[in-house]
Amino acid sequence: MIDGLARGAREQDWPPLPEWEHRPLHRAVLGALGPVDGLRLLDVGCGVGLLLRSAESRGALVAGVDSAVESLEIARWALPEVDLRVGDATAVPFPDAAFDVVTASTAVPPGGRDRVAVLAELARVTRAGGRVAVGGWAHPAGCWAQEFGSRLRRLAPDGPLTTGTGAEPGLAGDLSAAGLTVLGGGELDCPAVYPTRGAMWAAMLGSEQLLQVIGFAGERAVHEAFLASVEPVVAADGSVHVSKAFRFSVAAVAGPPCFAQ
Repeated sequence: MIDGLARGAREQDWPPLPEWEHRPLHRAVLGALGPVDGLRLLDVGCGVGLLLRSAESRGALVAGVDSAVESLEIARWALPEVDLRVGDATAVPFPDAAFDVVTASTAVPPGGRDRVAVLAELARVTRAGGRVAVGGWAHPAGCWAQEFGSRLRRLAPDGPLTTGTGAEPGLAGDLSAAGLTVLGGGELDCPAVYPTRGAMWAAMLGSEQLLQVIGFAGERAVHEAFLASVEPVVAADGSVHVSKAFRFSVAAVAGPPCFAQ
């Protein structure tokens, strides 16, 4: 038990706090994509399916992919008729040109050849004229997340932790290298307030990457690194106040547009 939150054996026992906080960015991404009524939409890294639910409410025919089996269990409970598959952005388990729209809100790696390869894979499953929306978290210099990442890299220098996100500079060039034409994008401030350190830790355990680092370095060491890093943003009442932003880009696959103008 951490700060009164009992840890269960399954993902369903944890409140998916980050997913609920992502609702504004889901609205922003879907708004930038334009009308999706009647279009086939795939969300890569769908988590518990909140973006899928938002897209479905707008008339989209949705499907999802995620590497976290436990999160998919929740998504399947909420969306029992939706095609949800285990996988990730490096090898999307759907055929070529299967979708009109593909979103990957937090599934794109840092810049370089790996990011170009992932973007090309997202384009592969998007039909000609379709759109791809990708994004990632942007953290200001000196923020707690940068300190946490630095501590984790010292704990697990050869572990699975990446050094950045899909929001890093150079994304437009990587989209172009993957055969996509950038149409636009945006940035959304997403401040978060957690009632306790334990509530924030519980929410973070929904991250597949953090769980991989825990598997490499051990939960106690990772939790201690978290507590040390987050202390500067803990208020007097014990609540945790986190500042962050979400940056996203929308790009098109070459071909006649499949969207109403």
